[in-house]
Amino acid sequence: MLFKEISDFFQFIYDGFIMRVLIVTHAASFRADRIVSGNAVRAHYFGKGLLQNGIDVTFAYPKDLASDEELNESDAASSDLRFFESRSELHELIGEVKPQAILVGYWEFLEHFPDDYEIPLIADIIAPRILEALFQDHQDVNLHASKMLALYRKASRFICGTQRQRQFLMPWLILAGFDCRFGAPIDIIPISTEPLLPRRRANPTDPWVIVTGGVSWPWRMSQRYTDAIRATLAEASAMNGRLFMLSGGYVHESAADSESAVSANEDRQYDATLQHVGLLPYGDMERLFSEQCDIGIELSDYNIERDFSASFRSIEFLRCGLPVICNHTLELARQVDDYDAGWVIEGPHELPALLETISNNPLDYDRKSANAIRLVEERYHYLKTIVPLVEYLRDPKVPEKTDDWFFRGSEKLALDLYHQVSELDHQLRIRDKQIADLRRDGESLKAQLEDVLGSASWRLIQPVRNVARKLVTFKGLLLRAVASVYRRGWKRPGPREEFALESGRYALRAADSSRDRWFDRKGRYVAIVSREDVFPTNHGAAVKIERTAWGLSHFVDGVFLITADWGRYYEFRNGSATEKYFPLPIRLSGVSGMVFRKWLLRTGIPINEAYIYQALFDWGYFVRLMYIALRYRIVLYQAEFPAYAQACVWAKHLLRGKTLLVEHNVECDRIQTQYPEVSAQTYEWLRDQEVTLCNQVDKVIAVSQPDRDLLIGYGVAPDKVHVIPHGVDLGAFEKSYAFSLRDTYGVPADTRIILYHGIYSYAPNLESVRLLATEILPRLRLRGWKAKVFAIGPAAPLEAIDPDVVFTGSVDELAPYLKSGDLAVVPLQQGGGTRMKILEYFAASIPVVTTSKGVEGIPAENGSQILIEDTFDGMANAIIRLFEHPEEGTAMARRAKDIVERSDWKSIADQYLSLLE
Repeated sequence: MLFKEISDFFQFIYDGFIMRVLIVTHAASFRADRIVSGNAVRAHYFGKGLLQNGIDVTFAYPKDLASDEELNESDAASSDLRFFESRSELHELIGEVKPQAILVGYWEFLEHFPDDYEIPLIADIIAPRILEALFQDHQDVNLHASKMLALYRKASRFICGTQRQRQFLMPWLILAGFDCRFGAPIDIIPISTEPLLPRRRANPTDPWVIVTGGVSWPWRMSQRYTDAIRATLAEASAMNGRLFMLSGGYVHESAADSESAVSANEDRQYDATLQHVGLLPYGDMERLFSEQCDIGIELSDYNIERDFSASFRSIEFLRCGLPVICNHTLELARQVDDYDAGWVIEGPHELPALLETISNNPLDYDRKSANAIRLVEERYHYLKTIVPLVEYLRDPKVPEKTDDWFFRGSEKLALDLYHQVSELDHQLRIRDKQIADLRRDGESLKAQLEDVLGSASWRLIQPVRNVARKLVTFKGLLLRAVASVYRRGWKRPGPREEFALESGRYALRAADSSRDRWFDRKGRYVAIVSREDVFPTNHGAAVKIERTAWGLSHFVDGVFLITADWGRYYEFRNGSATEKYFPLPIRLSGVSGMVFRKWLLRTGIPINEAYIYQALFDWGYFVRLMYIALRYRIVLYQAEFPAYAQACVWAKHLLRGKTLLVEHNVECDRIQTQYPEVSAQTYEWLRDQEVTLCNQVDKVIAVSQPDRDLLIGYGVAPDKVHVIPHGVDLGAFEKSYAFSLRDTYGVPADTRIILYHGIYSYAPNLESVRLLATEILPRLRLRGWKAKVFAIGPAAPLEAIDPDVVFTGSVDELAPYLKSGDLAVVPLQQGGGTRMKILEYFAASIPVVTTSKGVEGIPAENGSQILIEDTFDGMANAIIRLFEHPEEGTAMARRAKDIVERSDWKSIADQYLSLLE
């Protein structure tokens, strides 16, 4: 007991005098015997530099990237290597380590920390991520920008790799609320390493070995340079040598292997000069560079990302004594030129002459090789680059931040623009010239509405932040404005016309039929309010929303689809969609979303889900909906997802009609399942909002019986909730297509095609494809079956999951892809609602193997229309059974087709309208 007390006392003294830093990054830990990412290398040298400056370092890595050996080693309390699986585990680890500062090696990991965290957070921004996202079709750049601003605000200090990166980072920090007038909280710490010994070519007459490649990202467009090198080497007159091409996807988040995508004819032409090398373990790569290679290549067609890049592979070339050939636009080019550590060129046309010059001057090469080592020693050695971080850690502080300048500026803009929005009556145009009385009444309404809004404008917007907190006040003012207009009337009201206030709602009572001309005007229209990502329709929710609008347009005079898009809406008439544009003042209402987005994030909603709930705080949706509702007789206000019901309910209070909320899932439960870190308080708030909105509308659509039961269990009135499943675009599946997956992707005849489709930013979909790669395909291979999985849809992961898993990306037409597969496998483990994808497989007449969760809500019997297995062995057996007996699969698919024959989108739309009659 005494010994423990003494030990604790000395530990307390030690903790008081020793600086301790926790390094958290997205990577596996650095080990020379395995392939490592740039993040792992950077964290490794950060740690070495800090340790040699007397600072204790503990590394924290995601547990899912760790080996069993590492996890066992980390069990020791004294280990400097820790692993975490969730936010709570990370914070438990922080409590044990008690660091004075935390270095966050990947900016998105800042989301694990609350705002105003008491421990200084140092964010390493080594790559211009927002510029990289511009080159990735499945990335939402606007979402990245919003996310960056929100997360940057949490940090106390920033690290970047180059001077250009510092200049690029500074405006983002200003927008995030950092006062950079007298100095930005940014330190430049280049990619760091330690040089090897200088090298010489063993025999000047030996063939030259040039090395290039690495992780193949879409912004590294090096094909023209690679072709020029290969053509020069093939001729052998300028240089006798060969090219090593390292290629592969990022070890954790991979891209398509664009750099190695060379046609078979080209390979035959240059086969003597090219040697493909996969990504190597770090130690093997080091030996390859230092023992076998002579020149490193860092060449690419110019693009904006290249201006701000910092290349790990170039530093590895230089540390191994390989002079580098690089583009003059790179920031590294200045140092290569100053140190005479390589060659700087403008374009691929210079390569043949340059390679000939190198080949003819071996002594010049030896000098450049020695200078490459010197450049690394003087500019990139980890003991020199770490100095700014050590200086900061002597007195790490959390800086004071202003109010978020970006949102504060937008808030002022919103105040200015609101006055313009209040004059929208001057710019509203009634395009239906055939209805003269409607136009006359509308113009009269607009003129009087201007008077009311003009006199009440300051009360409506002082201050704007209170609008977000007290939207009911805003609604009440609008109701009073319209009430005032009606009291004045388009004509003088009759003696029996009056307004009454009933339980907080304004109800219009009138016996004079002339008063009803606005509400009872001709035509029946539907307004749908929904999320922003409906177009392109490359995921299940978008398909359902667009097809529902299409189906409804066959039963009413028109359907208007209103989204988060400030500028446009979509009009559906008789199955044809037309893009329409809001007048300028209406577009300006979208600024409110920028103002109130930060209020939404403070509720604790995961940032990836925030856009679905923004309508709760964004009155712009209501303004855009009212623009439509004042021009057309809306008989149904339909909300897709709960938050959008709020604008629909307000519109109904003002202008008659019915309200319908379509629940794609029970959203509060879906978010809780998908994001386990969501707090109990946030979950309760989400559930309360969802239940409240469900009870405010006239009817609620659930897509499955389990979802209906959940909603009723949470407090939604049972008579409101009705089950109407997803629909299917049967017409698309009845067509004949020339397209074939097998022919397009060159799939051999002895290889079966397994299908899965969805949007892969949705975690359950990505998990399903990973299970196909890690659990299903290995079992099929062990049984001697060859299969290739085609994962169709947007937001594909960056990492290569398996050689036999092909992510196609978004496709223009889904039906031809599904019809050319052998079967579909849906190993879903989580999620809510009805699996629209399974109904589409039924429509495509391909057999389906799934889990109980996957078929939830679909009236299909196991063994008759579908095969249901909840174990991976069972699923593999079911798949092989269909492979061996294709006639059984054909019969099963035929029976399954009968289920969806009754689920075309017109039929679904008709069911929606029948609820409201």
